[in-house]
Amino acid sequence: MPKNNKAKKHNYIFPDILARAMAKVDQRTQYEASMMSMSLMGVGLVLTMSYLIIYFEFPIWYKVILGINALAGMVFMWSYIVTTFQQYKNYMDVVDFQKQENEMKGGLQNAEENRS
Repeated sequence: MPKNNKAKKHNYIFPDILARAMAKVDQRTQYEASMMSMSLMGVGLVLTMSYLIIYFEFPIWYKVILGINALAGMVFMWSYIVTTFQQYKNYMDVVDFQKQENEMKGGLQNAEENRS
């Protein structure tokens, strides 16, 4: 397999330079950024839809559509936030487990070295 094809493998639609930069982002940082941005977008959605429904002179049918759309958007966003949070918790548990395992291995190695 040529070197260029291997570098571009699994880049989806992103150019190679952008894919390499995105691959360097820590998974914890990505989870935290996703949860924060979706939370802020949810607040913005609620405020915007509330303002449009209360202060603008739209026909009642359009206000109902806006309300339904806002509700559906919030359900979608909260579902995404919950899923991301669950993934974040699992990721952090694995990281903690790996740290403990490495400490235990280091402890065993140190114990064996001290016996010699």
